[in-house]
Amino acid sequence: MRIVIMGSGGVGAYVGARLQAAGEDVAFIARSAHLQALQTEGLRLEHPQHPLHLPQVQVSADAAALARSGPADLVVFAVKLGDTGAAARALGPVLGPQTRILTLQNGIDSVELIQAHVGTTAVRGGVIYVSAVIDRPGVIRSPGGLHVIVADAAGGDPTMAAFFAACGRATALQAKPTDDIRSVLWEKFIALSSLSATTSLLRAPMGAILGHPETRALQRQLIEEAVAVAEAAGVTQRAGLVDEVMAKLANMPASFRSSMSEDLARGKPLELQWLSGRVHALGQQLGVPTPAHSTAWRALVLYADGGTAF
Repeated sequence: MRIVIMGSGGVGAYVGARLQAAGEDVAFIARSAHLQALQTEGLRLEHPQHPLHLPQVQVSADAAALARSGPADLVVFAVKLGDTGAAARALGPVLGPQTRILTLQNGIDSVELIQAHVGTTAVRGGVIYVSAVIDRPGVIRSPGGLHVIVADAAGGDPTMAAFFAACGRATALQAKPTDDIRSVLWEKFIALSSLSATTSLLRAPMGAILGHPETRALQRQLIEEAVAVAEAAGVTQRAGLVDEVMAKLANMPASFRSSMSEDLARGKPLELQWLSGRVHALGQQLGVPTPAHSTAWRALVLYADGGTAF
């Protein structure tokens, strides 16, 4: 397959690097110093068990430069949610009649946000469980742990089937098909909105948060609130989900931090609006109290567009 990675930050670069190492034809779209480093030094993954260095990668600042090689079979869409519209509109040159767009963005709104800009191109929902950030230009840092994608099987769509097979050949990357992507998106949203709130509000990694009874209770409260909102929205969650999420968090590396907390520390824009902000808004709309998520939203909103605390 010809695969284009739209958004070569932590998640996009991680997935693209693993797929290229597995033999797929991968091209990256990146920008600024990260783009320059990829062009001159290749792409490096710093990972405790499975480090990787790709001395050469196909990379460009825009899709038009990649169009000479023809349309993509698959676009892995991994930009921050605030950049969705501009990034989706920029994909035109690499979209063809058979192209599929797989979004691995956070939140529950990604598929609809992209569809508004790509016409009839099929957009498939997906979630990824991996910790990966740009440590420095050209270098992605991952502490290890989960590296799993769950994506829409789309009724046996052959492009999606080929993607699952490619991930099966890769190292430190798994992909699982699902016929119920809506529930999967909500389950990831429940966990991510909640852990993003704690790691950002407390400026602490998951090990420290779960290691103190008060902050552990806050983590659980955030998950419970998000589950209550999901139920009110008509997305039934299985019994015991709160305990499952807490157990998964406990199994993460003690150093784990959300990408939103990393962005907060670096003064970058936050995905707050689509995480705790979305739980807060849905809670108000559906009449479900969300005091912890509402506090996270209100406490961090001054930094939503970037900027550091004094």
